[in-house]
Parts: sequence; C-alpha cells; structure tokens
Amino acid sequence: MKDEKTHYLETADRIGRHLCRDAIWDYGRCTWLGWAVDTVNHRWASVYRSLRHDLYAGTSGVALFMAELYQFTSDSQQLKVIDGVLRQILSSEEIATSTKNYGFYSGSTGIAYAVLRMGQLLQREELVARALTMMEALATISPNAIQLDVISGSAGVIPVWLTTARLHQRPALLEAAQRHGENLLQHAHQTEFGWSWDTMHVPGQKHLTGHSHGVAGIVTALLELYQATGRLDFLNAALEGLRYERHLFSPEAGNWPDLRIMPATKDPSNAPAFYMGWCHGAPGIGLSRLRCVELLPDNVGIRDDLEVALKSTAASLNQTWVPGHLNYSLCHGAAGNAELMIMAGHRLQRPALIEVAEKVAADGIRSYAKQGMPWPCGNGGAGESPNLMLGTAGIGHFYLRLYDSQAVAPILLMA
Repeated sequence: MKDEKTHYLETADRIGRHLCRDAIWDYGRCTWLGWAVDTVNHRWASVYRSLRHDLYAGTSGVALFMAELYQFTSDSQQLKVIDGVLRQILSSEEIATSTKNYGFYSGSTGIAYAVLRMGQLLQREELVARALTMMEALATISPNAIQLDVISGSAGVIPVWLTTARLHQRPALLEAAQRHGENLLQHAHQTEFGWSWDTMHVPGQKHLTGHSHGVAGIVTALLELYQATGRLDFLNAALEGLRYERHLFSPEAGNWPDLRIMPATKDPSNAPAFYMGWCHGAPGIGLSRLRCVELLPDNVGIRDDLEVALKSTAASLNQTWVPGHLNYSLCHGAAGNAELMIMAGHRLQRPALIEVAEKVAADGIRSYAKQGMPWPCGNGGAGESPNLMLGTAGIGHFYLRLYDSQAVAPILLMA
C-alpha cells in the first residue's frame, strides 16, 4: 500500500529538502525566516522575521515535521537540520523561562510536546526526559481566566497532559489537567441556551463556536477529563457546551457561524458569517465531534453533528481547485480541512472520505509541486512560509499523514 502512495512521500520530502536549503545557521544552531502576522503601530500586518519557537508558527513545529519525515527518509541532511533546530530551541531563553505561556499551539507545552515526539522518533531518551521535565514545570503554573481555548489555554493542554500522564506515569500532569478543567468550569458562562466561554475577550463579541478558539475544543477537553476521572461535573459542562453550539447551528449553511467581529469582512446586512477551517467552522468542529463520538458513543446529537460536518467539509473540498483562490495551510486551508477526511475515514472505516483527502493532495501536486510553484500559505497571500500551521511544514505534514496515518501522529486533534 505504501508503494502506491510514494508520490505523497516524495512531495513531503521535496518540502523537507527546501526547508533544509532555507535554514539559516549560526554555528551548530539553525532557524528560518518567514512571513507572519503581527501588530505594527497597533494594527495587524504581514511581517517577515525569524521564527520564534512555538508549535503553531515557530521552529518547534518545523522540526516536528522534519522528524516525522526523517523516520521514512533517514536523510542525513534532514537529521542535521533537526539537531540544529533542537539546539536552537533548547538553548533559548524562551525555554529557560517557559512559565510565561503554558499554551499548546502558541506556548511552551507545544514546544515540550514537539521535543517529546522528536525524542520518540529519534529514539533519544534524553530528549524524552527533557520534555517531560518541561511539561511538569509547566503543570505547576496556575491556570487563569484569559487562557482558556485550544490554541493558548486550558483546553489545549488538557488532552496532551492526560495522554502524557498515562503513557509516562506522570501523576502530576493528571492533577494539573484536572485543575485546568476546573478552571474551565469556573469561567463558563451559563445561559438558557447552554454554556460558553469568553476566549477572545473582545467587547460585544458573542462567545465563539469552533475548535481552536471556541466551544467545540473546550467540550472535547472536558470529555477527555470525564473519561480519565469519571467526574460528572466535567460531563455536564461538556453537554451544556454542545447545547450552546447546537443552538447556533445553521441547517441551511450546514455549518456553525463564525462569530468573530471583523468589520472589514462582515456582511452589511448583518447576516451570519460562516467559515470553513480547522480553526473556525465545520472541519474543526467535525474533528472535535469525531473524538466526542468515541468518548460518548451513545449520544445521537454528537453523531448527527459529525455527519453534518463531514458532509459540509467534503462538499467544500470536492469543488474544483482554483489556484490563487484559497490556501493549503493546516489552520484554515485545504490540508487542515482534509485532515478531518483522513481521521474520520480511518476511524469510521469509510474509504470514500479518504478519497476526498486524496483529491486535495492530487490538486496540490498538480498545481504546485509539479509546476515548481510556491505553495499558497495561510498568511493572507504574503508569501510562502516554513511554519507548521500556516506554512509548508504543515503542508508536508498533510502529505505524510496520507502516506502513513499510523506512523505519523496527527497534530490537529490531540487525544
């Protein structure tokens, strides 16, 4: 079967070789330059800068992809780059003072996870030990009312710490995951329509639906805690969160509304806005519901939500690909949306879903890899960038997932 998928590995390997080519070295350490979005004079703007170390858009995400790739290629140049990035990450002051941000995608828990996974892939026990020490240090930080969501907060670290606690016998991580779950309970907004969480802290903005910043990701984290602890307060909060999102669901759109306040793009008629991404909309909610179905298999409402998300996401991905129109990023592009097809196809034993992801992969190879064209990244058209969630490392990760979904760990749903 793998021989039939060699074009996926070849595409990922080409991206990996380009990352090796573009690495910037300082003695034995390396990093990259790339496009990012940051605040300039109090406004969001595209900036070209050296990568930080976070998993979302930093060096640890790029290195994680390179390590997943290396398990198939055994390429010496790729290993050299992995070692260079590891030296850069582990010598950084950002890691030495990692108590500033415990988040997964945007903070130090994600960096620790990347080091842990690289230690496993490279069979280096010293890296595994270093990563576990980092995680236990992060677990001592008190959770807060600001960091709640999957990207930067409690909902992101809970599944990672629960899994790590179970696999590596680290009870301190289990205790910390429960504290973060209690943090979510404490800051839930309870209304007649269900429970929700203020994750963005924007005046006048309704609490978001969705996986990365919204209720769906929090619900999944709470159900993970319920499975691990048996605590009914976590189960009840999750069910109330599901009720909140179900209240907002649009049968006509087959999607959940994107409630972010974005004046430049809002319809002047005040009609609901809908998005189709891992971060906001049906693809990410579908991944969350896929895990929720496993945790609560008898809940008909969760299964119905999953089927709607699968149908809407598949329909969007089956459209004719038009170069220059959309992007291939994991966060809010075709590769991330196709991850729902890969995971659901395997877990539900529905090959037709995997065929949708294969169509997305074929479009990318035809439009970009074979043409030698830059990959469209998720940074508003600023240009090709090397990072994981918005750039080429994430696109390479998508092709590796299609090549061998068992050996390559998913990064969009941590369970």
